[in-house]
This record gives sequence, structure tokens and C-alpha cells, in this order.
Amino acid sequence: MEDHTIIATEENFGAVSVCPGGIVHVNLLHLTLKLTPSDFEKFSDLIAKARLNFSRPKRTEGKPRLQVVTSETSSDDDTKNT
Repeated sequence: MEDHTIIATEENFGAVSVCPGGIVHVNLLHLTLKLTPSDFEKFSDLIAKARLNFSRPKRTEGKPRLQVVTSETSSDDDTKNT
């Protein structure tokens, strides 16, 4: 791997490099993907889309709760004014 050009690293996680033949190597702890440049771009787009969907707030299950808030005074105040 001495002849590879490292294009990205993340300490204690992995690295992405390109070999002289143009193949992109995605090296993670226990996984290595070897991709052509065009497949690497597609893979990157796929991961970007997945990250957007992963980051979205999760829907809460069940019915939403509705709370009515009013600025009217209590019934005790109404009886004092009559």
C-alpha cells in the first residue's frame, strides 16, 4: 500500500486511497472495498443519501396528543364578577 495515494482518513476507523491503477480502496477495520472511480462516486452518493435518511427525526408511535390552552380566567373569577 506504499504506492497508494491516501485521499481521506479517520483515526481508528479507516482510510480511502487510490492505487496507481486508479482503483479506489475503502479500508475499514475489518472490511476493504475496491471500487472503480465511477462506482466509488455512486457508492459515495448512496452513503450520502443514507446519511440524510438516517439523520431525520424518527416518528413517534401512537396518536399525537393535543393540549388545549386557553387564556380565559377560571370559573371562580367569573362568579366573583357577577
